[in-house]
Amino acid sequence: MVETQYSLIEKHRKFLIDNKDEFLIIDLGKPVPIFKHFIHNKSTWESPTVVNKTEWLLGQIAGAHKNLQEDLLKSMLTDAGQRMRNISKGGMISNIGYEYMVDKAIESARKDETDVILNNKIQFLENPYFNWSKYDVTINERRGLYRYNLNLAINKGITDVNYETIEIAMIDYDLNQKKMTKAILKDITELGSTTIKKYLNKYPELNYIYESVKRNSGTEKQMKQKEYNLNKKQVA
Repeated sequence: MVETQYSLIEKHRKFLIDNKDEFLIIDLGKPVPIFKHFIHNKSTWESPTVVNKTEWLLGQIAGAHKNLQEDLLKSMLTDAGQRMRNISKGGMISNIGYEYMVDKAIESARKDETDVILNNKIQFLENPYFNWSKYDVTINERRGLYRYNLNLAINKGITDVNYETIEIAMIDYDLNQKKMTKAILKDITELGSTTIKKYLNKYPELNYIYESVKRNSGTEKQMKQKEYNLNKKQVA
């Protein structure tokens, strides 16, 4: 089953409707690979490529949405075909030609003859049933508010992932390896030095784990050197 934004909305439809007064966006927990078609109105398709590109993209859209009702799928493909036509040079395809391509794409999709290429991922799903009437927000302000909340969700998601990555790396660190350092932690997590320092400074619990691992880790040679230095200080 190929996931799309539409299929995810259908999958979570009950939850979205039940929470329409509360959630504008829901977190799916992890990025979900999907197919997403986007036809930019400022793109241009040159004449020699129009037919192949149109057939291919209509096929991809149909294959990804093959479980839609026939009339909805046909309407979606017809709309997509019109947008493709608007960016195509040379008038290569007639109205009848577009209709034929749409029908052909639907037929191939129903027969499972189309291999859809997943080209995007989605983790934060917009609630199309959100009850805007409860909030003092104009229609023109809605997209801005959605983007603001989406950015908050993305940033929180990144923070949670980075925190967990650093925490797991330290907890799983073999204490018999080299003495833990920020440079080693950077290499293990593949995060930047600035990010490592920021999280250790911001979250005391992470810094506690780091200092504990640092204090108790090291090769045999490093541990002997540490013991020697400690004894040397006590004698002094």
